[in-house]
Amino acid sequence: MKKNTCSNDGFGIDRGHEKCPEPMPSDLAKTKHSFCEVVEEIDPADLANDVPTAVEAAVPLVDVLLQVDVEADIHLPFPAREIKNIRKNISLTQCKAIPSFYDPTETVKLFITGVIHKNIQYVDSNSGFVRDYSTDVPFKCVQSVTLENPLFFPIEGFEYSVKNSVLERRQLAKDGHGADRCESGSLTFEIYNEPIKCKLLASSVKSHDIYKDFDNWGRFNRFTEKSEVLLLVKLIQKQQISTALGNAGAAAEPGTEAGAANAGAPTENPALEKLRRIFGRMQ
Repeated sequence: MKKNTCSNDGFGIDRGHEKCPEPMPSDLAKTKHSFCEVVEEIDPADLANDVPTAVEAAVPLVDVLLQVDVEADIHLPFPAREIKNIRKNISLTQCKAIPSFYDPTETVKLFITGVIHKNIQYVDSNSGFVRDYSTDVPFKCVQSVTLENPLFFPIEGFEYSVKNSVLERRQLAKDGHGADRCESGSLTFEIYNEPIKCKLLASSVKSHDIYKDFDNWGRFNRFTEKSEVLLLVKLIQKQQISTALGNAGAAAEPGTEAGAANAGAPTENPALEKLRRIFGRMQ
């Protein structure tokens, strides 16, 4: 008996329907006027010989080795006299890193969900054919992880967006006795942080099986498996990295004092600084 376990994540949920759906269509308002203007420009003379002072690149945050202890009962479709082989494969259905509330740049909470796919080959007598059975053992864990390289937020000091009317502008009513209830204004903002990506580099499973439910012929159809799962996970985030030049006009060599001063140094951006001041009003 074979069981198809490729269409779900071990919890009976079809992964093909878990994508973020398109938003529901909204009514369209009539736009009376719309225009834009440049509020901040960066002088090309500020760039060193037309070489960008920063680039965006994937930065490794940390390589972490996780241990997950899993205990599961496995029921065989037919009684087994002896298990010949169990092949195990690890796959993750979720690997999500969320910045910690207490230390958002240096610590993340890592949410892991996955399955151990087992292909079990066994015999039910001293002679005959080998039976084949596949099953998935789900597991999950949440672990706090300290980063070796800090997280990058596009607007320093602001991790979250503010969608509610924190700053509200009201005008005095014509009679001067209160606010005009027919007019109001507000200030909100959204910050688009780079996501933290997760990559599974390696995995290992060490198991101990305890056979149960024996019949009169010494065969069993259930066993409890106690497993130690090791996961080597890499966390990555796209960040802005400084490519500042040395005093001689050439790129600073790694390992030198100039290279150490320039490596990973943030670049000043007047536009972001102006936006940061605007957001600061809302604190």
